[in-house]
Amino acid sequence: MRNLLLILLAFLALSSRAQQTLRVCYDNWPPYAAYDNKSGHSGITIDLIREIYGAMGLALNFQSGTQTRCLQAAHEGKIDAMLFADKETLPTWKFTTTPTEYWLVAAWVQEGSMLKRFDGLDQFAQARVGIVKNYVYPQQVGQYQNWETVEMTDPMDGLRQLSAKRIDVMFDDLIWVERVRKEQQLIIRLLEPIVEVMPQFHAVRPELAAKVAEFDREVQRRIKSGEMEKRYRSAIGLSFDAIRRNDLKNVR
Repeated sequence: MRNLLLILLAFLALSSRAQQTLRVCYDNWPPYAAYDNKSGHSGITIDLIREIYGAMGLALNFQSGTQTRCLQAAHEGKIDAMLFADKETLPTWKFTTTPTEYWLVAAWVQEGSMLKRFDGLDQFAQARVGIVKNYVYPQQVGQYQNWETVEMTDPMDGLRQLSAKRIDVMFDDLIWVERVRKEQQLIIRLLEPIVEVMPQFHAVRPELAAKVAEFDREVQRRIKSGEMEKRYRSAIGLSFDAIRRNDLKNVR
């Protein structure tokens, strides 16, 4: 009987540990979260949530996919958390309230474009604009209609189309696209200034609300201590504090 009890307790302990695994899906977004065969899942955000949720006793099981695939997995109950999510697409989930990333939305055009700077959306009237499905763009971009929308599920596909002159403009992240432009030798160019800075949030299942609140408190502590500023400066050479204040003149 005693052996049976020990076996039962061991089984319950294993079950408890299994329940402590947080399945996390994200859309590849270096330098925040990315996957490759050499480094596995890595990035500023990956490291941060490993540390914070790990301190709560949670193990992290990451999976990388497009925004569309992560949303599908969320709706099918295959994941517990989604990074860089939007309330419009997961209205019943619990969201973080303290951003750890900011989407620096910029206009990217063909290298040979006559445009020299971003002066407003009307300069793209009648243009072919690459729009990524399930992205929640800045309101001014999402509501603009005086252009031809070319929809796609993968932003990388859109950048390749832009480089090949099949579309005229893409709106996407300053840091990520600049990195991809160099790696893929894309023939595209940035229009300055940035269109908009959008804070990004993470979503988890409603039953994990207490964990999200604890995550937010820890992030706020790290912001006040200057740790987030140091991480950003070290990883990408930009100021976290300037970005979150929308002080783009002092970002670098």
